[in-house]
Amino acid sequence: MRKGILRFLGILLYIAVLLIGIEITCQIAYRVTANKWLFLAEEEPHHYLFKKHPYLVGVPKPGATFTSKNGITFTNNSLGMRGAEIRQTKDEGRVRVVVLGGSSTYCIGVSDDQTWPYYLEKILGSKYEVINMGVPGYTTVENLIQTALWLSDISPDICVYYEGWNDMRNMHVKGLKPDYSDFHGRSQYDNLVLYLFKFGNKSATLRFLRKIVNTFLIKDPDGGYSIEGTPSKFTVEPDKRSLLLYARNLKLILALCRAQGIRPIMVPQIINEQRLARDAMEGDKVFFWIPYVKMRDLGATMKLYNNEMKQVCAAEGADFVAEVLDEDFDDSCFYDYVHFSKKGNEKFAAILADYITKHPTP
Repeated sequence: MRKGILRFLGILLYIAVLLIGIEITCQIAYRVTANKWLFLAEEEPHHYLFKKHPYLVGVPKPGATFTSKNGITFTNNSLGMRGAEIRQTKDEGRVRVVVLGGSSTYCIGVSDDQTWPYYLEKILGSKYEVINMGVPGYTTVENLIQTALWLSDISPDICVYYEGWNDMRNMHVKGLKPDYSDFHGRSQYDNLVLYLFKFGNKSATLRFLRKIVNTFLIKDPDGGYSIEGTPSKFTVEPDKRSLLLYARNLKLILALCRAQGIRPIMVPQIINEQRLARDAMEGDKVFFWIPYVKMRDLGATMKLYNNEMKQVCAAEGADFVAEVLDEDFDDSCFYDYVHFSKKGNEKFAAILADYITKHPTP
């Protein structure tokens, strides 16, 4: 009996040592590939802040909060929008402004009181209310759906659309579907961390097991995809298909706003060209989010989308805030390639506030 217990304990000890060895090896492998230690890495806020949605793939989880170890606080209000609680019915005498876009509108990387929608409301003053309906990964397709079906409940006077970066990821995708469902839509399952099991964030071994479980056992079939590039992939040649769909979406958004008595304001996308140029010097690198455009060409490609927005607004007689393109947003205004730092958010909000006050809604 005693020998049996000792043998059992010995087996348990052997398994424990084996698992610890595997974990140490995996942690070292992660350190080599990602240039950081996984067990010291920041928690992924998306694990806590988003949930599945029947036709938008993922949306902010109402009432969810997350605070990083660095003190960055994310708050979704009870209506599933980032920021403080709002009344569904707008206050008499206040101008309600809704902002829509992707993660650079939701403002990943800064706390609730450092986002550009927060600063925009603060600069505009008490006569204005600003509501943040940005969601990481959202393109003009999701914003089109939001405009068509969600705005009627909150009755905005103005909608500000900050667009381009996420639509650009469709550049040179072969056979791109008109609703982006073959690539972008499906990729949102991983981007917003919508799979069922989310355990083991700091353990390389558990993350690997989680990947196996989510991929082969319980993965949502709608989250899987495979894509190919067009013959012009990795070149600066414009992709007419993706640009055409982007322009179509913008036109539909403008039409839907006007049908609801909302003034739409389009804002071109600003990216960190300094850092992109610096990192692109290392060779023909590709940023994972935009698979068929080289990093060194992202600035030129972004200009194609911004110019497309400008042309649509000119043809439709809509507001286009060209002023943001005239300002110098240097590396200190960003914390990565596309998301603003606190400084960048303040600067961006000041430009938008100046535009709105100088061009009042009739």
